[in-house]
Amino acid sequence: HWNSDATRMPSSNHSYYLRNCYLENRLSTGTMVLDNTLLDLSKVKVPIYNLAAREDHIAPAESVLYGSQFFGGPVKYVLSGSGHIAGVVNPPAAKK
Repeated sequence: HWNSDATRMPSSNHSYYLRNCYLENRLSTGTMVLDNTLLDLSKVKVPIYNLAAREDHIAPAESVLYGSQFFGGPVKYVLSGSGHIAGVVNPPAAKK
């Protein structure tokens, strides 16, 4: 049910995204192809800022940390408190 949001992604794109990124995990394993091009995260050399939230139910913090290793450039991993949205929008003064 959490996938029924207002992104207005065409169903074929959504199915491809879910199947390749979640079910088969092809992006991180280096086997995902778009437009006859094999995607290789190790070729991403720009600095990456990966923010994870401790109680995130959609992108668990350990998974975000694990995914950080696949990029070819510098990665800064930051762990915040709270959940998926609150971990991003709560100010530090909220002590969450």
